[in-house]
Amino acid sequence: MKFLVEKFVKDKLGAFEQLINPIDQHQPMTLAKTKRVAVIGGGLAGVSAAIILAERGFRVELFERDNFLGGKLGSWPVKFTDGFETNVEHGFHAFFRQYYNLRRILGKINALKNLKPINDYLILTQSLGNFSFMGIETMPVLNLLSLRKTGVYRLSDMIGKLKLDKMMALLQYDREHTFERYDSTTFKDYADAANLPPAMRLMFTTFSRAFFAEPQYISMAELIKSFHFYFLSNNHGLIYDVLDDDFADSLWEPAKNYLKGFDAVLHLNSPVANLGRKKQKWVINKQEFDYTILATDIPGTQKIISGSEFIRKNHNSFAEKISGQKISQKYAVLRIWTDHNLAGDLPFFIFTDALKILDSITIYHQMEESSRRWFEKNGGGIYELHCYALPYGFDDPKEIRDQLLNEFEAYFPEIKGMTILHENLQVREDFTAFHTNLFQNRPTHKSGIEGLYMAGDWVKLPIPAMLMEASTASAILAVNEILKTERLQEEPVYSVPVKGIFA
Repeated sequence: MKFLVEKFVKDKLGAFEQLINPIDQHQPMTLAKTKRVAVIGGGLAGVSAAIILAERGFRVELFERDNFLGGKLGSWPVKFTDGFETNVEHGFHAFFRQYYNLRRILGKINALKNLKPINDYLILTQSLGNFSFMGIETMPVLNLLSLRKTGVYRLSDMIGKLKLDKMMALLQYDREHTFERYDSTTFKDYADAANLPPAMRLMFTTFSRAFFAEPQYISMAELIKSFHFYFLSNNHGLIYDVLDDDFADSLWEPAKNYLKGFDAVLHLNSPVANLGRKKQKWVINKQEFDYTILATDIPGTQKIISGSEFIRKNHNSFAEKISGQKISQKYAVLRIWTDHNLAGDLPFFIFTDALKILDSITIYHQMEESSRRWFEKNGGGIYELHCYALPYGFDDPKEIRDQLLNEFEAYFPEIKGMTILHENLQVREDFTAFHTNLFQNRPTHKSGIEGLYMAGDWVKLPIPAMLMEASTASAILAVNEILKTERLQEEPVYSVPVKGIFA
């Protein structure tokens, strides 16, 4: 039976890692004459674009408004009143094994060696028990069937035509059809109509919130796409990798060193206010460039485009499209250094069923090297508490901080009375919205303006990539437009199968 299912899946999907752009091997790899490219934004999309362009002989200059690389993956120093100094980040990041394009970038800069696997995929709840996904099958369809072992659903839960039809949508991902049918439907409405069992609803709710949206807001089409990408189109399962140390050391320092080897110029603390045009050149911070890749987040892109007189006057429809992009709900990250170490054999990353706002807990001293050294010196523990989607109106930083700690204690009563030695709270509002009815208006990597291209996790893609992989894939697609213009060999773009098994 297992052999037959595996054969069926392979016949339907083909290779799990697929090249989507045929490469003409007869075209040259590098430029014969100098061309200058401005990359605006030093996050994952911008750095990925800069790396490939620099390799191909372009004169690359990257402009970043902060004094560090990384964007939402950035890491920066903080100093506390007692003199303690360390780095903090925006929060936990998972490097899934089907992030094919991102992993190739990590390979280029010699950062793959800094990845290590999580030791379980665990969801804690107050009312439904706990769920571990470590032992489920990795082959699509078989993994869906083996979820029964975790208690997420029973076969009897799926009986009934309505339920079967609803669940089949998860296996029928097709970009145009799925978004046409489900982009106006929220996950909450879908789950109510399908009468999903509580544990399955919990699993999808956790999934939904990981995309910075509550179930009553997220597009069901986006959720179907993400479930296809993360679970139903590859044989890696849900166990993923994380960087083993602070991002500044394990990711961005290798990236900077690699770029400097190709004479790329990094302008930190260099915000860009507008895009100017002079004859056939782009003017960025008083310098002229042949091409520009805009790899900023939605708020940053909107600010730049609204300040660009050339684009507003000559490409108003594009400017209006950008102004109509939406950001998601606020999210919060609270990191605490304490005198208490949680007992038991726990994985270093744990999902929690939010009582109000706590979505996950990261045990940093078990995950990254610099935190481990602090733990060995001081004892106690370093924990990061995350809320991926703050309810609207939940705005007061003290209320957010106290609620995160209250829910941490609800799940781990043994921390009651712990002393918090240091803490750092971030409440941010800069993530892409995957809410209903937003897909149609997203820009693609091609702006429609000569020499201007877009990159970021919010850009509409021809492949079902999400989050960090979407950032990298969009960057490569943008770079390929430049390479095609210069008649150079394209960079390969890889994807999981673009359609579901029963699409």
